Amino acid sequence: MLEAHHRQCSDSYLVGLRAALGVTLMGLWLVAGAAAAQLQSPEATADPRDTETPSSADTTVDPSFDIWEFRVSGNTLLETTRIERTVYPHLGPERGIEDVEAARRDLEALFRSAGYPTVVVNIPEQDASDGVIDLEIVQGTIDRLRISNSRYFSLGRIREKVPALAEGNVPHFPQVQAELADLNRASADRQVTPILRKGRKPGGVEVDLQVRDRFPLHASLELNDRNSQDTSRLRASATLRYANLWQREHSVSMTAQVSPQNSDDVKVLAGTYVMPLENRDLLALFAVRSESDVATSGDLSVIGSGTILGARYIMPLPAAGNYFHSLTLGADYKDFDEAVKLIGADRLTTPIDYSKFMAEYQGTRVGDERETSFKLAAHFGVRGAGNREFEFENKRFEARPNFFYVQGGFGHTETLAAGAQLYLAANAQLAGGPLVSNEQFSVGGVDSVRGYYESQTLGDDGVHGQLELRSPSLASSFWENVQSLRLFAFLDGGMVRVQDRLPGQPHDQSIYGAGLGLRMQGTPGLSAQFNWAWPLKANGQVERLDGRGHFQLQYEM
Repeated sequence: MLEAHHRQCSDSYLVGLRAALGVTLMGLWLVAGAAAAQLQSPEATADPRDTETPSSADTTVDPSFDIWEFRVSGNTLLETTRIERTVYPHLGPERGIEDVEAARRDLEALFRSAGYPTVVVNIPEQDASDGVIDLEIVQGTIDRLRISNSRYFSLGRIREKVPALAEGNVPHFPQVQAELADLNRASADRQVTPILRKGRKPGGVEVDLQVRDRFPLHASLELNDRNSQDTSRLRASATLRYANLWQREHSVSMTAQVSPQNSDDVKVLAGTYVMPLENRDLLALFAVRSESDVATSGDLSVIGSGTILGARYIMPLPAAGNYFHSLTLGADYKDFDEAVKLIGADRLTTPIDYSKFMAEYQGTRVGDERETSFKLAAHFGVRGAGNREFEFENKRFEARPNFFYVQGGFGHTETLAAGAQLYLAANAQLAGGPLVSNEQFSVGGVDSVRGYYESQTLGDDGVHGQLELRSPSLASSFWENVQSLRLFAFLDGGMVRVQDRLPGQPHDQSIYGAGLGLRMQGTPGLSAQFNWAWPLKANGQVERLDGRGHFQLQYEM
């Protein structure tokens, strides 16, 4: 009886295995499943020509048998106790073929739920008279891993990043999903799609990793009018980035920014090097050199240059559903020279160089109709770590080398009816004492309060916020190369407070702005933004209700 059932199980096992091995896995989310083997319990059949008399029923063989133990072989993946708990309900006297099949089916489901869809449970040929039933675990392994179509990324590097798909392994699909997601996340220039096929060996699996990649060299050009007071209007910048250095997904970039109408106003050169680490962490190194010569009035000029060297260690933390977060640790070295010169008089120089440290936590929750993000950071200097007290005193009254301040930020986008959006953002800083200008909180400009110059006001403490009501995307009404086009209305506001102010210096300042704008995202790589803002409060050279435009054009390739 069990022999006949074994033959049916073997046939169903092959059918189930073919289904399991024919699954195609697409994109970042690997979908894999094995069809359960469908086994029919043998049913007694009778030939109507051989109808027996009622007395013959006394000679019918009882099909039931006792099951006192399931002896499971071939398992190297799950704990024995989990297997025992799964088959325990099927033990007992006067059991039948259907109980053996139920135990096999439940055991196979256990492996699938644990992430092993290539595992199949077989019922070998056996004698059940002693009450012991043998079940055989067939663990489908990776017969071959092939990587194809990669032109710019190392095949060995791709293979190294998916150890769960190494030949001879039983694929654990949650681990496979995580490794493929990390692999695709490592570079925007490469996407890997896995495909599973039935292997050449019984129970084996062949995996093809199909690669779509592009040359990882990128460039961008940008023109905007993010100028500060007493400087020329335009700013132009260019960036060049290579994103697969050493075939290790290391990224190196260079950015240059100038003021094209007067090159003496602003000259900035910045370089960044980012390397991924084996534990998914990132290490970023950067350097910035800036020079400026700004005439603040007819007889007064400020000549300044500065160098910033920094490092950031970025640690992505385990996601919790749709909540993603990270921790960043950093250190900076800053060296600034500044000279204020009055025509016919000597320069007043206030150079300063110092180091500072920071720690920042960032979190983002993504939903179907909303996205919320926030950050909280602490910045501090250490006395004796290259920070000289007399330089801080010369730079700012009551400033100390062991300074401390915290920053926080919040942003929320809510999708409304018909695809409209409501956006709210705020940033704030609270300092433990007077700060040098390089560490102060600035308010004014496109990212804080529109209608004013960049860094219109500075303070030790401060807060600014933006509120936008955005239209549904109008892209479908225009040419096909426009991916997104939104109109919006906005209201901005901010204030700063100066600690231990000097006589005649304002204790706090606040500015507000409102207006209309447009954002466009096109293909390939073209984006634009325009804002028209009315200042609602006079400050410095900005008059109340004296409308000001802000624009940004960017092209990436």
